[in-house]
Amino acid sequence: MPKTRKNYIKHCINIDVKTPIKDGFRMPAEFERQEATWLGWPSNPGTFRINPAQAVIEKVARIIAKYQKVHIVVQPSTWEYAYELFKDCKNIFVTELNTDDNWLRDIAPTFLTKNEGKNIYLRSIGWKFNGWGNPKEIKHDMDALAALKITNTLAIPFYKKFDFVCEGGSFSVDGQGTLMTTEECLLKHRNPTLTKNQINNILSNYLNLSKIIWLPYGVANDTDTTGHVDNMCVFVGVGKVLLTWPKDCGTSKCLDKEQEKRSLAALRVLENTTDAKGNKLTVYKMPHPPILRYTKDEINTLPFTKGSFVREPNVRLAASHVNLIITNNAIVVPIFNCPTDSEAIKLMSQIFPERKVYGVYAREIVIGGGNIHCMSQQQPYSTTA
Repeated sequence: MPKTRKNYIKHCINIDVKTPIKDGFRMPAEFERQEATWLGWPSNPGTFRINPAQAVIEKVARIIAKYQKVHIVVQPSTWEYAYELFKDCKNIFVTELNTDDNWLRDIAPTFLTKNEGKNIYLRSIGWKFNGWGNPKEIKHDMDALAALKITNTLAIPFYKKFDFVCEGGSFSVDGQGTLMTTEECLLKHRNPTLTKNQINNILSNYLNLSKIIWLPYGVANDTDTTGHVDNMCVFVGVGKVLLTWPKDCGTSKCLDKEQEKRSLAALRVLENTTDAKGNKLTVYKMPHPPILRYTKDEINTLPFTKGSFVREPNVRLAASHVNLIITNNAIVVPIFNCPTDSEAIKLMSQIFPERKVYGVYAREIVIGGGNIHCMSQQQPYSTTA
């Protein structure tokens, strides 16, 4: 067995596999039927204020577990604590796994399925993870192996793509051949030697796509991920997208000019494109929270840790209600104790009238540079591996 993680990854790259599209697999949309939700457990004190951040994820987990299975991924040092915390809930399972930051949306496998008769087969993809395009600054060696380890836990076949830098938060799919991403992230800050056409081909071959929609930007000041689309705009149905939209956007009354530029640019693209089936898109405008910033108290209680992003007081947080979690019967929306909270919950209730919508105060997760969707990964329903 290789002696280092680096050599182990290199060994995995040399395994020959076909691409998923040749095998007939596709990535289902998040709003399709799920088997389980995977959640990361905050553990890095340089990223999170641990206790309040864990309290947020505990609340999210318990909400989702009312309706489906939840897998909590924890560091070995906290496995016993997490197990005792959740042992009262039969739908929550605690998995021990060494990680650096535990943002599962970006490091867990991307799941694929194929329908064949009465069976639905499950596969997974592992992309190359290099610390959100900052391999020298951000500690990521353990995160880079998370997709492979989770796949082995599930005992399912694995499509490796360790030569293409990508994170799950950088794209959203409709499950019918359409993907949405941002130029700011995948084109400019991940694979600088690849053209847009080359990236299109890779994504299409691995996720079974026929249409990719490129938005110019992510949300304002999303510096950690440099523009992940799951904070900006996501699919909430076939031909339906949810776009974050600051108050009075497009008028002289808009106070959030940074976000206004980004939302207007996205709307222009969305209004002038179609999905893979040729359908025009319905755009739901999700109220964008007022500008929130790191406080001195938050910075003072967030110690510097080598290999993590450095925070400073009064810097804008990349807060957005779009960074929500969709499950079989419930939607969990991040809220921030601001006027847009109730509007966000109301809109999601209108889009998904058959699902229960919950708001969870999530500022402690935003402090870490992401949000609750970034801490999650959906596992689609399947009947067999």
